[in-house]
Amino acid sequence: MLRRPRPSLPPAPPFPPLSNALNVDSASLPAFIDSLSLPSAYSLTTPASRTHLKAAFYSYALDPSSPFRSLLFPDQGAAAAPTLADLNDDWTLSSAQGDRVGGEYSESRRGKVCGHVFRPGESVYRCRDCTLDATCVLCSKCYHGSNHAKERHDVTMSVHAGVGAGCCDCGDAEAFKEGVQGGCRWHSPLEMGEEKVESAEVVALKETVKERLEVLVDWMIEVLQGSPEEMVPPKTVEDIMQAVAAPSPEQETTPHLALPSPSASGSSSSSAVSSPSIPQGSTSTAAAPFDPFTSAMQTDAPSSPSTLRAASPPNYISSTSRGKAREISPSPSPSAPSAAPSEPAGPWSVILWNDEKHSFSQVIDQVNRATGVSRQAAAEVAQRVDTYGRDVIYISSDPAQLLAVTKLIAAIELGVTVRTARETFAEGVVGELVGVLRDLCDVRVGEEGGVLSEVVSSVLLGPWRGAGGEQEAPTSRFQKLVQSDAKLWKEARKGLAEVFVTLLGVSAEVKMELSVQFAQTYSQVAEAYLLTDREPENSIIFFGVQIFTVPSVSAYLVSQHHFLSHLIAILFAFFTEQLDSSHPSGKKHLVLPPNPTIRRIDPESPAFKQKRYFQVFSDLNHLISSPAVQSLICDSSTLMEDFSSFLSLFTSMNPNTRAVNTHVEYESDLWVIAFNVTIQLGKICRSFGEAYQRATPLQLARGLSALLARMSGGSKAAFHAVGFGGTTYQLADFDVASKPVSFHHPLAWLFAEMVKNIDALDEKALETIGVKSLSQIALGRQGQLVFLASMDHPLRVIVLVAQVRVGLWVRNGFAMRAQQLHYKEYSLRENTYDQDIVFLQSAMVILDPSLVLVAILDRFQLLDWLASPSSADHPTFEPAQAMAMAEEMVYLIVIMLSDPTYAGGLSNEAILRRELIHNLCLGSSPYSDLMRRVSEKFADDPALTRILADVSTFKHPVGTADQGTYTLKPECFTEVNPYFPRYSRNQREEAEKIVREQLKKQGGGNEPVIVPKPLGIERGPFVTLAQSFGSDALHRIIFYSMRTDELVLVDEALHLCMLSLVESPAVFASFASNPAPRESSISEEVESAAQDETLLHLLVKIEEDERMKAVRHKAKWCLDRLNELLGPQVNALRKVEDTASPAKALDAKRLAAKARQEAIMKQFAQAQQSFLDSVDDEDDEEDEDEGMEGEAAKPSLGSCIVCQDELDSSRAFGALTFVQTSNIIRLTPEGDNADYQSEILATPSSLDHDASHLRPFGIASQKIPVNADDDSGDGLSKGFSSQHTQSGLFASACGHMMHLACFDTYYKSIEQRHHVQPTRCHPENTTRCEFICPLCKSLGNVLLPATVESEAFDTAVDQHDLAEWAQLAMDPTAAAIAQGAARLAVEEAQQKSRNLQARTTNGVMGLKPWRISLTLPSSVPSEFAGGEPLMTARLLVVLDPLMQEINGGSGVSFIPNELLAYTISALEVASRGQGEAVDAVSDATSRMLKSFLLVLANLVHAQTGLEASQDLAAMAVLPHLGGIFASDKRNSDFFALDPLATIIEAAAVMSSAFHHIVAFAFYTELVRNYLAISKLAESSATVIEHQGDAADKAVGECASLALVRLFFVSPSATGLQSEAGVSTLGKLLYSYTLPFLRRAAIVHRTIFGPDAHDMAADADLDLDESTEFARLLHLLRIPSPAVALRQDVPPSAPAVAAIQAHVFALRDSVPGWRQNLANPAPDSIDPLTSLPLALPESILTSCPPLQHPAIYELIGLPHQLDTLAAESLQRKCERCNQVPADPALCLFCGQIVCSQSFCCMDSEDEAQHGECNMHMWTCGGSIGIYFLIKRNSVLYLYTDKGTFSTPPYLDSHGEVDIGGRRGRNQFPQFLHPGRYDEIRKTWLSHGIPTFVARKLDAVTDHGGWSSL
Repeated sequence: MLRRPRPSLPPAPPFPPLSNALNVDSASLPAFIDSLSLPSAYSLTTPASRTHLKAAFYSYALDPSSPFRSLLFPDQGAAAAPTLADLNDDWTLSSAQGDRVGGEYSESRRGKVCGHVFRPGESVYRCRDCTLDATCVLCSKCYHGSNHAKERHDVTMSVHAGVGAGCCDCGDAEAFKEGVQGGCRWHSPLEMGEEKVESAEVVALKETVKERLEVLVDWMIEVLQGSPEEMVPPKTVEDIMQAVAAPSPEQETTPHLALPSPSASGSSSSSAVSSPSIPQGSTSTAAAPFDPFTSAMQTDAPSSPSTLRAASPPNYISSTSRGKAREISPSPSPSAPSAAPSEPAGPWSVILWNDEKHSFSQVIDQVNRATGVSRQAAAEVAQRVDTYGRDVIYISSDPAQLLAVTKLIAAIELGVTVRTARETFAEGVVGELVGVLRDLCDVRVGEEGGVLSEVVSSVLLGPWRGAGGEQEAPTSRFQKLVQSDAKLWKEARKGLAEVFVTLLGVSAEVKMELSVQFAQTYSQVAEAYLLTDREPENSIIFFGVQIFTVPSVSAYLVSQHHFLSHLIAILFAFFTEQLDSSHPSGKKHLVLPPNPTIRRIDPESPAFKQKRYFQVFSDLNHLISSPAVQSLICDSSTLMEDFSSFLSLFTSMNPNTRAVNTHVEYESDLWVIAFNVTIQLGKICRSFGEAYQRATPLQLARGLSALLARMSGGSKAAFHAVGFGGTTYQLADFDVASKPVSFHHPLAWLFAEMVKNIDALDEKALETIGVKSLSQIALGRQGQLVFLASMDHPLRVIVLVAQVRVGLWVRNGFAMRAQQLHYKEYSLRENTYDQDIVFLQSAMVILDPSLVLVAILDRFQLLDWLASPSSADHPTFEPAQAMAMAEEMVYLIVIMLSDPTYAGGLSNEAILRRELIHNLCLGSSPYSDLMRRVSEKFADDPALTRILADVSTFKHPVGTADQGTYTLKPECFTEVNPYFPRYSRNQREEAEKIVREQLKKQGGGNEPVIVPKPLGIERGPFVTLAQSFGSDALHRIIFYSMRTDELVLVDEALHLCMLSLVESPAVFASFASNPAPRESSISEEVESAAQDETLLHLLVKIEEDERMKAVRHKAKWCLDRLNELLGPQVNALRKVEDTASPAKALDAKRLAAKARQEAIMKQFAQAQQSFLDSVDDEDDEEDEDEGMEGEAAKPSLGSCIVCQDELDSSRAFGALTFVQTSNIIRLTPEGDNADYQSEILATPSSLDHDASHLRPFGIASQKIPVNADDDSGDGLSKGFSSQHTQSGLFASACGHMMHLACFDTYYKSIEQRHHVQPTRCHPENTTRCEFICPLCKSLGNVLLPATVESEAFDTAVDQHDLAEWAQLAMDPTAAAIAQGAARLAVEEAQQKSRNLQARTTNGVMGLKPWRISLTLPSSVPSEFAGGEPLMTARLLVVLDPLMQEINGGSGVSFIPNELLAYTISALEVASRGQGEAVDAVSDATSRMLKSFLLVLANLVHAQTGLEASQDLAAMAVLPHLGGIFASDKRNSDFFALDPLATIIEAAAVMSSAFHHIVAFAFYTELVRNYLAISKLAESSATVIEHQGDAADKAVGECASLALVRLFFVSPSATGLQSEAGVSTLGKLLYSYTLPFLRRAAIVHRTIFGPDAHDMAADADLDLDESTEFARLLHLLRIPSPAVALRQDVPPSAPAVAAIQAHVFALRDSVPGWRQNLANPAPDSIDPLTSLPLALPESILTSCPPLQHPAIYELIGLPHQLDTLAAESLQRKCERCNQVPADPALCLFCGQIVCSQSFCCMDSEDEAQHGECNMHMWTCGGSIGIYFLIKRNSVLYLYTDKGTFSTPPYLDSHGEVDIGGRRGRNQFPQFLHPGRYDEIRKTWLSHGIPTFVARKLDAVTDHGGWSSL
């Protein structure tokens, strides 16, 4: 690594006293700022630098003697108001005013615009019922506080992405429809009253702030004047040294289009901004900016503000390049240069700039190499650059060092500049001042908000004065800041944009003034954005959407400032690449105005390839969409001229020529670039054309004439004569198959949109202007041929699409197919293909229909072929292609003549209804899919929801993977037209099939016919469209199409017949009955064969032809209609059916149906008999098998999933098992735990009952509102802290088994896959011994040994009663000797059993063979060689590191405690409230637990090597019960007992005594819980009393359990306990003890099998009426506490005596019992437990915590997703103390962390673990579940792997919207309990590792999950 010496700078002088900053007057502020540069070491990160600046900037608020402190801090008083001591880097005046509601929501904002500026990630709402357009939005507080939410309006929601600044429009009358502003609780207008008058103090404060701001903003501008706009690093030392005296970039002459002022009376002094206007600024004396190089102050002389120059038409500043125009205003004069130093002096700063091209690691590496700082310091630099936009990485006075650093940084094209350190410091202060301006906008004066916003707006809109004190140019401060936008960095740019957006809400006058001034600088902004901006996403150009969408503003800009033409000129110059590069700086500028004669565009140019022009198109579209602007468009011929001239640039863009003989060598993606432009052109064409919906007939006629003139301008189309039907036509001569053809013709799209105004083009309307028809308008000036040439462009494209579809362009590659697909794709077709259809429809009424149809025939090249398809080969098409082209052509004619969408003048609602019906006809559809197929213009239509509800039924999602779907209502199928223009051929056929089936159901007969509906055109130019059905050319096309044998073509021709019979029946009947005239192109042979053939003949043939069965119902319908018109002539041709006797026909049908039924029944009977015969044979075989096997039958475990061989004792095998670390067991928190106590007391008494009605349970249901004033009750609940969880090992099994040898082979294949695919993120981690099951893909890491014999359940039960067994167990020596055993042997056995004893690190007792360590396999390797022992050894190999992962590599732990007890506990937790018995575990789980018990027994045998190993182990296990069974009763430790682990140990080595052992273990558990509750009560701040319910079935059990206290306290202490205390104690004991019984039941099921319940059935116990507690006591044969804990024990109850003796022995083993608890003072008794209030230290430290007995829940999520989004914006990451840019919510503890954010990366780890991963290990252990709030996605993590899953939030349409992919068309997301419960179940079942593994196995993932 290059170690560069750190720069040595002279020691910095000390800061002046902070109090001095309060005395700096306005004029001295620049000098004061400069004086801080040296003490600050030229860095604002130096301590005290920012505090001194803030003290000076806010002196009027911080000075104790200031008269304004009472206004700024009215609630705090003078004593509590902020002082200098409170200043820090984060201090702002608005935050110091207290935690009150924001200024935009204060009472003073009533009746005003909200103006709340959206933060990235904030929810943005739009009410489609009330707002005017998609840009009118609401913030969350305004939405929830208004009628939009309360009345459930049609609302969409999106998340602000942070690109551009946006604000809430609540209260803005221009954003909402009249009278529906929503009744916001914050901004609804007040009743009219007296206008408030500002006090003298407020006026003085405003003047003071204004005076200081004017000086500071002027200084800001002066600093930015000298800042570079482009990031150009120095190349030589001289470049650095010359930087001191470098000229200001403002000295450059920048040619731009000057936005003219409104027309004036001629006075040059008239204001540039017409009324309404605001003052341009104060005339008071202002101080000049401080010169940073001379430290001299110069005072400006007073001067009056100048005004902007006025002019009428658009004027242009002169340019030295192409397209020069006259000069009307001088260039700005340069600022007066300051005195340069005699010699260059440093220091200089190297500044690193942000970009979106380089990764963090690249920046860190380069900064580390260039500057020599550590990687940690370099990482901090990268983080600051990413956050703020730039950072100073090096300061030095040595230019050579600076140059070396700069070259290394620039080597990878990072943005880097070198500036003097003083200039850099000044620029940093500019950033601070931007924050001051933003802060002042939020400051309240008294109780009024927005007061200082008015001051800020007045200052910014006032005129700027240069360094000399004179106003250099008619430019405001606002405009100078806008012009300097590209010189700023990310944070400053965003802050300044937020200031501007905030000012829009000050008043309508300020909004208008800001808009005009921004428009005047728009060309400079757009130029920088399009050409040079290094961070375009932060450009101020996005501010335009805030003003161009305001109706009054847009109308004013277009009418008074010709701004629409201005935007068009910018785009014209940009796309024609009219750039001026003649300036000495080399910077390119757009030539404005552009030279109109330069009309060449190049799609391969940089202008086309980058997409920045989208924003200018968007601004243009916003302007055009304004109703007032649309009226201006209709009235202005200039706008049509400018717009059509611009569109004509793109006509025939990117043409395609068919490759005939060879395939194209290189498939260019140029078409993608062209279509990107076409998308924008299509939108603005539609918007511009829609403007003419407001036009008068005269305006529309003029617009169409001008447009047609532009379309025909310069046209050199060739024509040729074509004969058809005896008529000769002059048509455009063009061959699509051989000449260049383009998909792009925007002028035609504009024409089509304009002719949709059918009311203005109606004959009656046109008569008022002396015009007869649309035809006269179109042909009046240019004639028929010129219009034909214009029509040919859309026709060519339709033919091109047809040729591509039939395979004629295959040699052009995928690009051609992609273009035709995009052209007709749903999102684009309404602006392209649909417009072409409208154009051709208009041609049908403008021209003779036959002429248009023949032109279509000619363009399809089917003129000769159609009349004689089989007589000759086509010169271009193969036979199949020619037929397919004919189908495409006839289909086009059908669409042209039958689509009434625009020809019929359907309303938007009717069009939308039609589209919805036709899309839903094809099947049920989710809302998002439906919207993708609906026209884009309807995406925000307020009628959408209502119409959708009218035509469909909504099915809510039921399952967790379901989504809501819409299904078409049956009555709407009659409105379906199979020839809907947007149907593909397959969709058309499917729709027809579906509709006919529906018609059958509705009684439409066996062969229903879908009859076309009449066009019904009653007004407009398309009234004559129906006359086309009388066209001779159409008749001939129908006739020749029906003569073919192609079913599809015949079907289309039949549809035209039906249309003709509906629209023009008489004319069509005449044609059908007469022979078609002979075509000259048809050969004699063909013509003679069809001589005298009529259409009737063809229809009859189709009706009779079996090959035409699919369409003959249509032919029959046509013949029936013609029969009504022609009578006998039709009947004479058709076959005569016997219809005279309907009865006979009916009888015949019945007989045929009966015969069919009999045949079917006969076949069924034969099949049934065959089946019965085969079953009998199988039964016989089974009987024989059973007879042979007899008693020898053994249980089967199936076959090996690898080799498929039977699993038996001949080969070792095992079950695929997965052991993982877990933190799932929760411990009841101590301390302030009242809410947890309430949760426990509310826990159901029977956890095996369904508790779904109680979910979310407990704390998860207690939502905490985001804001104090939020009364919705929605919020995020408290999470469960990871500090109160217990770690352990959990085992699970998928149930599949494998031979040991097969497993070894399979695992080697996994290792081989890892070796072959080293870069893949594999589903398993071989370093953790993991694998995936080859069958079910479950994760595993252990092959658990299994045997066939282990399948049998134990049935042997100890026959002694409890007291007898206890007596024998307490003295096993005497019992053994009594039975004849030798004393020596018994004592030796006892010694061996004692040698097996061991303890965990916490003192819990266990056995040495069961330790989780590799000690045993290492000490006796012979016992672990091969087969089952080998699998056991491998089990320990897996368990040991997992246990070390939990305890940090130290400590002793045992399998029964840490693995089996934990697994059983987790299984019990997962089953709580699930409505099933706790022991209803799966067979795979039961088999796994039995296998583990087998492993325990084998380990004991391996340790002892004795046959009697289980007997020894049984003797060693008994003392683990404690109490009367303790081996050393005097020194036994009660807290060393683990009752659950003990019964598991007993199940492994003494299962026959299980019931006896579990009885004593239960009372051991009861005593443990009693003492732990005492400890919990002492640590708790309060104890919640249980309000007992008399109807609760568990009341008796609770009372009996509370009797345990009698064993610990004296009768006098017991009497002090209240009834409520006893009830509470009993309920707590019940809740904490019930889980033990449930867990014991699982062990019981493992030993005795699932039939144990039946064996334990008791007629005295009502299973339905009893509690789960009672049922489990009965199942486990445990004496009831109601009997066992009674003090009056009768002599006839020895079992009770044994239990009580055991409890007393347990009491005596409690450390410190006799000394501290035996005789407490009466006044020190705990009313809950009757124990002393001050428990001994031994109990407080030794008593283990209680496992939480409630139903487990993940954190309770808010009902609405936006509530969670609002929460995330207020919560800071605990690691970086910043609001996360991509917040992730831990669903365990509720902490919000940074997801995949570099700020919280673990930089010390080479793997770069993100905060989600780091938090996972401290919270969830090896697993994590996060909800990614902004992405609306769930993240699952397991170790270093992860996957994403669908979120639990669905919108109102029942769909998931991951990542906000729908943009603005999102809907409010609501929590779906079922989906969230699935996440909970996955967690509780420990299924996350397997879920992740299955996801990764299904894809080829390349990792990176650790960075999250």
